[in-house]
Amino acid sequence: NNILSSANVINQCINHDTKMIFTSSMAVYGDQTAPFTEDMLPSPVDPYGVAKYAIEMDMKIAADQHDMRYTIVRPHNIVGIYQNIWDRYRNVAGIFIRKVLDGEPMTIYGDGEQTRAFSDVKYYMDAFKQMIYEHDGETYNIGADKAYTINELANTVERVAHKNGYTAEKKYMQPRHEVKHAHCDHTKAKADLGFSDSTNLEEMIDKMFKWA
Repeated sequence: NNILSSANVINQCINHDTKMIFTSSMAVYGDQTAPFTEDMLPSPVDPYGVAKYAIEMDMKIAADQHDMRYTIVRPHNIVGIYQNIWDRYRNVAGIFIRKVLDGEPMTIYGDGEQTRAFSDVKYYMDAFKQMIYEHDGETYNIGADKAYTINELANTVERVAHKNGYTAEKKYMQPRHEVKHAHCDHTKAKADLGFSDSTNLEEMIDKMFKWA
């Protein structure tokens, strides 16, 4: 679905001389040493990452052959109100909050020591706006600098839930096929876009919990 839909958008951008800003994913990096940098050769290990990388390559070919303008942004673990919390497979912070509100345990796969950098969406809009008019052909990692374990995230949701009158439990499951440590370096975005992030995990989870 990602590939077919994006190919249609790419074709329309070519036909109408419109720039495309593509929200890719750090999943394109696969199981490499974190923090990931934009100069790493993508090596995705799951279908989602493969699809995102395929679209990135399609865009670069469109630029070479048809002069299509584009910028690629690789955000990661973005969290915020209005986020889809009903997807069973993506956005772990939203999944944990939904489970607590439904009276279910937060399911953690493996030992919970996987690391991710959870990022407050409010810090990314200015960078996205710049990409509309500048930085053609560039690729940027966008996200928080500080990484947390899944256990730390679950503990944060548990504290926030208790403060808001709910109880929360954790349930550990068999490990699944996923990258253990996945977070990015944002030096390039800071230099080119003036990007900065001040995500406060507890405040962000509390705000999202109240909204949910």
